[in-house]
Amino acid sequence: MTLKHLCAGLCFLLLAGTSIASAQPGLLKTPRLNQIQPGTMPPSNSVSHVLVHRADVWIGTGKGLARSTDSGQSWETFTQDPAFARPGIYAVAALGDMIWASMGYSKEVEGQSVQTGAGYAYSIDDGRSWTGLPQTLDSRGDSIVQYGNNTVRFLPIVVPEQNVTFDVALSDSAVWITSWSSGLRKSTDLGRTWQRIVIPKSTKSSIAPTDSLGYYEIDPREDNNFLMFAVAVENNDTVWAGSAGGINKSTDGGVSWVHFSRATQDHPILSDWVIAIAAQRFAGRTRIWTTNWPAAGPDQRFGISVSDDGGLSWRNFLHDVKAYDFAFKDSIVYVATDEGLFRSDDEGGSWIRSGSIVDPSNGQRITTQQFFAVDVLGDTVLAGTGDGFVSTIDNAAHPFGLSWQIRRTHQPLPNATATYAYPNPFSPRVENTRIHYSTGGRDASITIEIFDFGMNRVRTVLNQASRTGSSEHDDLWDGRAESGDPVPNGVYFYRVVVDDGEPSWGKIMVLQ
Repeated sequence: MTLKHLCAGLCFLLLAGTSIASAQPGLLKTPRLNQIQPGTMPPSNSVSHVLVHRADVWIGTGKGLARSTDSGQSWETFTQDPAFARPGIYAVAALGDMIWASMGYSKEVEGQSVQTGAGYAYSIDDGRSWTGLPQTLDSRGDSIVQYGNNTVRFLPIVVPEQNVTFDVALSDSAVWITSWSSGLRKSTDLGRTWQRIVIPKSTKSSIAPTDSLGYYEIDPREDNNFLMFAVAVENNDTVWAGSAGGINKSTDGGVSWVHFSRATQDHPILSDWVIAIAAQRFAGRTRIWTTNWPAAGPDQRFGISVSDDGGLSWRNFLHDVKAYDFAFKDSIVYVATDEGLFRSDDEGGSWIRSGSIVDPSNGQRITTQQFFAVDVLGDTVLAGTGDGFVSTIDNAAHPFGLSWQIRRTHQPLPNATATYAYPNPFSPRVENTRIHYSTGGRDASITIEIFDFGMNRVRTVLNQASRTGSSEHDDLWDGRAESGDPVPNGVYFYRVVVDDGEPSWGKIMVLQ
């Protein structure tokens, strides 16, 4: 599998497409708009990272990094700090008072959406102040590393395209990053300099400075094990790194490595593209979990793998389920996947899955099964979706998934005729926008239509659809026209008609 093919499958946050939407003529006049701005909430309803550190909850979104000190009831957003060159957050890590985040964005290159690294922001005082760093890049001559008696040649990575840092891990002495085309690196001086790490080729089961390597070149265009995605620090000496060619483990701080893949073990990982690695610690044990996506080679499937013996053998679960992230509560494991949030309390022997997610306090519901991130704070399971941030209690008195709380970027309507859309502006590659309106507390028939700036009808979101229950409702627009094509950037108007009443109007800005 080539770099181009692998990169094409990466973007669960940034979906390609910019074709122009078709529109039909309309005879409407420019409407009078309700002027409502969302309150102080998470920066986005598309939450791709959740990290519990001490008693704080950190989330990474396509619109910035945020922290909650009260389990998600209120949020502090860091997007306006100049250390954050771009709002798109691709990784978050914390250790003590140190917090790191990597940033990236999507750009158009020859008609394709290409993920592009935008650097790092870190804090050494628990988020009170931040320092920004550029994306790790090489000079064209930075290609030679002495490794024991061997001379190792690296492909210099001189542009940020296809060089997003997808994961960050922290130890007492180093910052570790995996940056797709530029591989695995570490820094011992807070990112002022980065050391390139020598790892095995896909055909090798190990590498060490005492080996006689001959001509050895690390070129991500030629070997999938050099395309790095995940990193986890078990302790200062033991480091795990996941690639598109398997999983790599070092027990000497990143000097020598062993390589695990489907081709190198009798009881291997499920698939060779490892996008997340997590250590579950309980009862004096350490269990390593990986999420696996299909890569090159036969019999590659989505799912997860787990090892109880330091990677020597693996058990595989959730076959054909696309998974993204893990969290743990003692012996319980939670997995965020495309098909819901899974839970197992018997080492993967059996699994239960989240069902319908409705907040009983307000009637809000999650409209997707796709979970990107999960973590645990005490008995509370916190998870990120493309449709909001959710939580549920998991203990003996409140079984997992029995009830949910949903937190979204919105505020109550001031009256029954008001409406607004959130998030706004929105990027259809990252999230949907929600059109928020009121039925006045009664059952009603709802019509919602989208118009372009020339008042041409672009999309009918709802056509006399029934809405019952709570007074306030949300309906989603995915940024697509009636034809299914993404609409171009610009300002769009929408109108909401409740029964046969006067329409309420709002404005939405689409910004890719």
